[in-house]
Amino acid sequence: MKRLLSLFSFFFVFFVFSARAQAPITAELIAEKEGIFESQEMYIALKLTLPRGWHVYWKNSGDAGEPTELKLKLPEGFVEVERAYPFPERFSIGTMTEYGYARQAYLLIKIRSPEGLPPEETVEITGHATWLACKDECVPMSADVSLFLITGIESEANSEIIKALENVPSFVESYFFETDTSFVLRLPNEDKAKTAYFFPAETGEIVYAAPQLLKTKDGKAYLFASKSSKIKGASLQQLTGTVVFYNVQGEPIKSFDVKAERTQDKLPVFDMPFVFKDFIIALLFAFAGGFLLNLMPCVFPVLSLKAFTLVSSRADKTDAELRHEGLAYTGGVLVSFLCIGGVLVALRSLGTELGWGFQLQYPPFVLGLCLFIFFLGLLFSDVLTVGNNLSNLGSSLGRHWGAFGTGVLAVFVATPCAAPFMGTALGYGLMSPPSITMSVFFVMGLGLSLPFLLLGFYPSLGRFLPKSGAWMILFRRFLAFPLYATAAWLLWVLAAQEGSGALAIGLICLVLIGLTAWLFGEMQTSGKRTVLGFIMAALTIVFIGIGCYDLAPENRAEKASAEIKWQLYETSAIQMYRKQGVPVFVKFSARWCLTCLVNEKAALSSSRIAEQFRKHGVIAFSGDWTTRNDEITGALESFGRGGVPLYVYYAPYAHKPVILPQILTENMVIELLGDL
Repeated sequence: MKRLLSLFSFFFVFFVFSARAQAPITAELIAEKEGIFESQEMYIALKLTLPRGWHVYWKNSGDAGEPTELKLKLPEGFVEVERAYPFPERFSIGTMTEYGYARQAYLLIKIRSPEGLPPEETVEITGHATWLACKDECVPMSADVSLFLITGIESEANSEIIKALENVPSFVESYFFETDTSFVLRLPNEDKAKTAYFFPAETGEIVYAAPQLLKTKDGKAYLFASKSSKIKGASLQQLTGTVVFYNVQGEPIKSFDVKAERTQDKLPVFDMPFVFKDFIIALLFAFAGGFLLNLMPCVFPVLSLKAFTLVSSRADKTDAELRHEGLAYTGGVLVSFLCIGGVLVALRSLGTELGWGFQLQYPPFVLGLCLFIFFLGLLFSDVLTVGNNLSNLGSSLGRHWGAFGTGVLAVFVATPCAAPFMGTALGYGLMSPPSITMSVFFVMGLGLSLPFLLLGFYPSLGRFLPKSGAWMILFRRFLAFPLYATAAWLLWVLAAQEGSGALAIGLICLVLIGLTAWLFGEMQTSGKRTVLGFIMAALTIVFIGIGCYDLAPENRAEKASAEIKWQLYETSAIQMYRKQGVPVFVKFSARWCLTCLVNEKAALSSSRIAEQFRKHGVIAFSGDWTTRNDEITGALESFGRGGVPLYVYYAPYAHKPVILPQILTENMVIELLGDL
């Protein structure tokens, strides 16, 4: 008996909780009118009635959820014309945002009746609805729905459908801009609107939970929506969705459906209204972000070494000298931050929207920064020394200029890094008037310089740091590896921007810098100067200059317009051109083949070569052997080769091809085309 009671209690509790989970949501199919005439269009709607606290989902459910679906079965001759959605509302669940409807939800479908519809007949429309209802838990639900229409009679309009149609957004023409962090929709202005929100029709385009900023200028509204990280680096050509404007009480006052096309116009410059609380929060975030920059892998090695040197030498310096050194370092940091802020303000006034790290969008700067940080790593590794040690770099210029230079150096090597809190502070600063922008950069500089400033004014804090000793040499050499890692990351950025050719330039520059540094290190050890060391230094500087010039955007654009048009290797296409007497040039290469990359740069990338190919009507094919390809392997073997590079030229109607040397020059290719 006890077992039966226990079993009964278990099923009773299960039934109660199941009943609670199955929210009492009713589903029905309603029509705009009870009667319909032939060739008439009218709306029907799936109506869901929900208890308080529950919601169902819009066509884009947001961070979670599933859209409400309705599969209709229409009478013979009836067709579905379109579906319409009233504008949704937002539901915040923790850090997620969902789009949907509460209390009542309508999915509107416009249908059209056939011609020749006989009067006074009853037709039935049925459907199967599925939806996900959520409160504290989510319950998938479904229902079969139906309605009846009488043909050929007049009837009153359904007020529920009329009201639901009033909440269907009207269509408006719009455009959008794209910045590094946001999509900006340009819309008609609504005078009473204080806020607005863009509900995207497609998933993964924006950060749903991020606040959206509404700005107005010259009679237009501009809505800023944060870009999703999933599409950063990819450019959208169109944004579709619904924009809802809200009044000061947060009530919806107007909605629009948009199909916004990308515009190439300059985004207007906006000034954010000054709110003292927001200003103070932004300064706190700027200070915290600047302070945390000290821990970034590109900054920490330089500053930690300087800090240990400062502490170890405090016995040889007066308190006044330590304070002056701390102030000089802070001055270097602040001047550098203010220069960056000034450049951004000036560019913004010209209509160019840039943010922190904008220099990294310029490939020559990326290459230069990569090489400089790699050189710093060599100094940390004691491959060579500058002056007595790295921490005295710049001190020969004058009293305390070494500390000032270290401050400038700290900001310079910090440009690839973005610490926590920096994004929020910079976003506020760059959307504000110049005075606030410069304030944010100034406070960020104070955060970065704080550790040295404290050590300068309170040398006793040095007792919390380890005492100087032989371990510092080992620690300094260890700190070289974060710098090498940063240089490797910058090289990866360069390759992502400009491809394998830029990667080859970067690698060659690194090797030349390493060789030159080693030669000068040997000269310092032996006390002898060699001509070879200075020749290598000169060659390194020249090659780096050529590489930076080659990567400049304007020069890349010139080359792009004068490049050889390579086709993918295809045996049948090559045979077809040969039968027609068309000259064919074939290259077999791989991205991991250094000789291939050098030949590409030295002999096959100039405008002269591209012009010669066009002049002689040469069709160029490229066989990429970077990954395994049996067809290309077979082609290499047919020419008696087991690897790349291989260059083959078929002259018009020639029986045998010309196989070129593995090391190419520009003149060699030009002479080949001219002679055959």
